[in-house]
Amino acid sequence: MNFKQIKNRWPIITTAIITSILLIFLVGCPPRTGSLINPEKQVTRSELQIELEAIVATAKFRMADLQRQEEIRSLVYNNALVMIDTGTINPIGILTSAAALYGIGVGAKQTKDAIKKKKATA
Repeated sequence: MNFKQIKNRWPIITTAIITSILLIFLVGCPPRTGSLINPEKQVTRSELQIELEAIVATAKFRMADLQRQEEIRSLVYNNALVMIDTGTINPIGILTSAAALYGIGVGAKQTKDAIKKKKATA
């Protein structure tokens, strides 16, 4: 190509160069945003989704822990009210409380183990 041909075809050449640069940018540079865990780090959509799932799993575990604590508090409070009201200790109520506490503990442990397993596989 000589200068005359380039001069006649400059719109096509310019369009080809700009299109090539745009394609390289669009294919080679995925969109990024700040991380939820470490704001200085830039992450892609899939990495952000993984972080979000980890945060939600942690929040669910903590909500289950709060629920367990509230149930224990309620159970102890109700048994204390029964003992104060009747003036006697109810052995069946104590056994029921112990069984409930054990069940709540096992459920919380299984939830925690499931979350840890999911994080390990992710």
